[in-house]
Amino acid sequence: MDNTSVGLPGVSVYTNGKTLLAVTDVNGNFTITKPIKIGSVLSFVSVGLKPQRVTYNGQASAKVVMVDDVNELGDVVVTGVVNKMKNSFTGSAATFSGDQLKNVGTQNAIASLKTLDPSFNVLDSEFGSDPNRMPNIEIRGKSSLISTRDELAEDPNQPLFILDGFESSLQAIYDLDMNRIASITILKDAASTAIYGSKASNGVVVVETIKPKSGHLHLSYNGSANVQWADLTSYNLMNAAEKLEFEKLVGRYSNFSNTEQELRLMQSYNAKLADIARGVDTYWLSEPLRTGLNHRHSIYADGGEGAFMFGLGLTYNGVTGIMKESKRDNISGNIDLTYRLNKL
Repeated sequence: MDNTSVGLPGVSVYTNGKTLLAVTDVNGNFTITKPIKIGSVLSFVSVGLKPQRVTYNGQASAKVVMVDDVNELGDVVVTGVVNKMKNSFTGSAATFSGDQLKNVGTQNAIASLKTLDPSFNVLDSEFGSDPNRMPNIEIRGKSSLISTRDELAEDPNQPLFILDGFESSLQAIYDLDMNRIASITILKDAASTAIYGSKASNGVVVVETIKPKSGHLHLSYNGSANVQWADLTSYNLMNAAEKLEFEKLVGRYSNFSNTEQELRLMQSYNAKLADIARGVDTYWLSEPLRTGLNHRHSIYADGGEGAFMFGLGLTYNGVTGIMKESKRDNISGNIDLTYRLNKL
């Protein structure tokens, strides 16, 4: 049987790993008709399950629990449709676990992928750090005309996003709670078009979330916060006193051909000099900016037993934005239901 007490058919039973003794029926039961010695090791083998070994001590029956044989991410390429062994997958792909994504940042999955994979390009936007604008993403390079972006709802150079086997959007992946991500696989070349068609010509980002666990109710909360500010140290601009002195040196307040005009210019200069003396010094680059506090909160409950599994989640993402009047509050929820029908 499996870990949910459901009988498993087709499990082979060997003695000492060599002689086939029996094969389980449709209900997971088996009968050994051949004589076996006390102390013999019975091996239970099935495709996709970890082999189990039981020592025969003369007991009349035995209950053996088989568990799934889960390959490590480094040996498997998750295409969103099937899982393929890495050595048999001919395309170019990169897989990152949820822990790897969180190790480089907790802002969002897109920002972490940008750091982990050099072929995953998040382009600079003309809108700066506006939190209400989704980033422009390219995998390796462009395959469409840039000018068509204004005519289409989405960027034609944007990769295809797959979330748990279904086509999704950039915004859904951008707002996804990183603590729920099991792995992300980037399919980079044209080999993925054999799976997804022409939509995959710009690459595919396959996101797999953590599945609910059987046998217990699990409730989790995750929260994170970060501070953003604009770095203006690379701008070497004149302050008010330097600007006024520069204007004086270039003759802004001099008019030798008109004494009356020159007097008015000097009065203007003296008025500005007095303002500077009392502390007037506006740094215009910083005027539209502010320090942004961003915070994300998520709560997730999962559980179930046997054939029925469920997962319920709610996420809040609040982005203040470093530009004044720029703000983005997003609330998203998800429901995961799994029902396995064992018998008709």
